[in-house]
Amino acid sequence: MNHAGYGMNRPAQDNRPSPAERIDRAAAQDSRTRGVIARALFLLVALSPLPSWSAGPGTPLVLTGEKGRYPLGRHMAILADEPGALTIAEASSPAMASRYVPSDLDVPSFGFNSTGYWVRVDLESRLGRPAEWLLELDYPHMDIFEVYYTDGEGKRTAKRSGDARPFRERELDYRNFVFTVPVAAGGKSTLYLHFAGSCSKQFPVILWSPGAFAEKVMEEKFVLGIYYGIILVMIAYNLIIFLFIRDRSYLLYVVYICSYGLVQLAYNGMAYRYLWPSLPAWHTISLPFLIGMAIFWMSIFSRSFLHARDYSRVVNVSLLSITGIGLSIMIFSVFGDYLVAITGSMVLMIAASFVILFSALTCMRRGYRPARFFLTAWIMFLAGMLLIALNKLNILPAMFLTEYAIQVGSALEVTLISVALADRINMANQEKKDAQAATIQAQEKYRLLVEGSDDIIFSLDDRLNLITTNRAIMEHLKISPQDAAGMNLMDLIYDATPDAAVSKRILRMKLDEFAATREPLGFRAMFTSSIASEPRELDVRLQYLHNEGRNEILGKAAGVEEDALTQSIERESQEYRIGNYIMSAEEVTHRITRSLRKHLSAKQTNMVRIALREIIINAIEHGNLDISFDEKTDAIMSDTYFEFIARRRQDPKYRDRRVRIRYSINDSRAAYIISDEGGGFDHSRVLGDASSRANRELLAHGRGIAMAQSIFDVVFYAKKGTEAVLVKHLADGN
Repeated sequence: MNHAGYGMNRPAQDNRPSPAERIDRAAAQDSRTRGVIARALFLLVALSPLPSWSAGPGTPLVLTGEKGRYPLGRHMAILADEPGALTIAEASSPAMASRYVPSDLDVPSFGFNSTGYWVRVDLESRLGRPAEWLLELDYPHMDIFEVYYTDGEGKRTAKRSGDARPFRERELDYRNFVFTVPVAAGGKSTLYLHFAGSCSKQFPVILWSPGAFAEKVMEEKFVLGIYYGIILVMIAYNLIIFLFIRDRSYLLYVVYICSYGLVQLAYNGMAYRYLWPSLPAWHTISLPFLIGMAIFWMSIFSRSFLHARDYSRVVNVSLLSITGIGLSIMIFSVFGDYLVAITGSMVLMIAASFVILFSALTCMRRGYRPARFFLTAWIMFLAGMLLIALNKLNILPAMFLTEYAIQVGSALEVTLISVALADRINMANQEKKDAQAATIQAQEKYRLLVEGSDDIIFSLDDRLNLITTNRAIMEHLKISPQDAAGMNLMDLIYDATPDAAVSKRILRMKLDEFAATREPLGFRAMFTSSIASEPRELDVRLQYLHNEGRNEILGKAAGVEEDALTQSIERESQEYRIGNYIMSAEEVTHRITRSLRKHLSAKQTNMVRIALREIIINAIEHGNLDISFDEKTDAIMSDTYFEFIARRRQDPKYRDRRVRIRYSINDSRAAYIISDEGGGFDHSRVLGDASSRANRELLAHGRGIAMAQSIFDVVFYAKKGTEAVLVKHLADGN
């Protein structure tokens, strides 16, 4: 500021600060409140610089009628009223006249503060006839705006407005503050303007002829109509696309456009006129709240659109930070100080713009193609802000582009981001086509492999119904793939004999556990054949797959192959300790009879396995779990056998007991010793009676010992019946 000459104009006896000193104090207070960042921000967002001053009287405004528009900025003389206590009588008194400081800027501005300002404008009319002109404050967020003038009869008139008052109290139904001011045919007059409140103190005041103002309003309606039309079209367009393709980014973009549109409506005063005209308290805080909300949604959308998590950790964290700060601004604008909230929102707006610009540039450099349009869109938006700033700094002249640069820039931004979204969808579709082509190629390779396999390759649904199978099922089970479709896996399991029925029930338990745990399952089972009289033993492997939103089971069944080393075994001896699970008996007997195929036929080996399974089950049930013959009979008859076993197994008295299995196989014999930890039984009577009771009563159990006696050459019990010894001679058919 240039303060030269102020000391000469001040009376010696007056110890009050000079006008320049008072303005300095206001500026210093403003600096303490907002700091250097807020001042730099205001250059871009409040769209005008801090004023510079020079000594001397204000320049009178001469009205000739040759123009219809007269900006008052350079004709103002300004008085800072820090305590806000001056009345119009005091502000217009001769004692205060020398304290007004003339402006040399088109739009004087002091930034965000709570200081009041009085402005004096001297008019000289050369119109030749009296007329009413329109005085407009082209800033719709001034809390208090008052105009004082003297009419032809010397009577002072006061007119008051501001966004602290309901919209209906305005003299003109218009987004900005407009008053009618009478202008005499000739002569001089003085206008006094008063600005107050906690808001940005900028004074873009213009005096209009009625005709020029009407033309300005028509042009403004046309431009803003096109602008908000573009916004609405983009909202509708992207919402429709979202409803069709359900891409989350489109919905986020719609929310962002809506929030940004609300910011524009609130900033230019149209929201107060059309959306909440009776809510001045909300209107006062709406701008920082809506800016915070727009930045909140823009950062969420940018993070989603740019796939920030995938392309850059720094970008992801930066956008998350902006999201959190935007939410904080929203909350603080409702409960905190307005000046802090509006300053913070403006600072955040600039910071967010450059963070998003940096994010788009980073993702583009890392190969994300849609980021190109996104980056271009933000450059357009920032270019609009820059043009307005340069215009307000008097570097660029006033013209259509500079007057409406922010609307042009943001309209280009929302349009280009829509193009970026479309490019993103096109890229995703191309990737999907490439993936589909690769899938088809892989499926063709898979089909060739599956159809050429000697093993049965099949798929099941959750209910174990066959969905697909290859041609190998015809070779193994004599069933065509077409006939197999829809059949249940359990219907293919052989159960024609009591022993096979028991194996099938045990398999059912395994499959129930498989459905619960979804862990891969392998088992060996006897399958029926539609032609062959004998069942076919197969090794089966099942695994759950998640295919296109539904669960499927992929299965493979192969014929039981002899271990190539089986023929080389001279002697085999092992020992097992198993828990009290019936399934364990089924599994372990497959393992301990595997090498018998060197000496016995498949049928004989299977009979040995079944007999051993029955003895092991006896050790579990009647030995370790102490289940009596009658208890088992009742459980089977009531179809609660497996539940009864599970309850007994959990009993602390029995749960730690184990079955011990030892065996030895050589070229001459196979010997098995099966021990339990129960209390024993009268084995001499049972061995003598064999299965007579079971045969008499046609029971589904009780034949295990008799079966073992018919298959093994030696069967006896030791240690009070807790240890069974079974021997099968192998050499020379003995």
